[in-house]
Amino acid sequence: MPQPGDIVVERLTGNRAIVIRVVSPEEMICRFGDGRLEERFTFELDPLPLASLVSFFLASFWSRFRQSPATSVTERPRPALARSRSVS
Repeated sequence: MPQPGDIVVERLTGNRAIVIRVVSPEEMICRFGDGRLEERFTFELDPLPLASLVSFFLASFWSRFRQSPATSVTERPRPALARSRSVS
């Protein structure tokens, strides 16, 4: 049974949510990524598998590792200044 703070996946849509409160063994209140706070039955939700959580962290770490180092302020090209044309 999920506890408050557990991350679950909605079976129908695949949306992730965090368990806020367990109302009864059959119902819980969850907050979704878009901010919605909704009541769900336990049969509508699956616990987030550990494998997908680990793969998410590894993918985010790997993407940061592969990025080139940030350029310093002096290495950036300076933007061209827009000049107004004089009206004759």
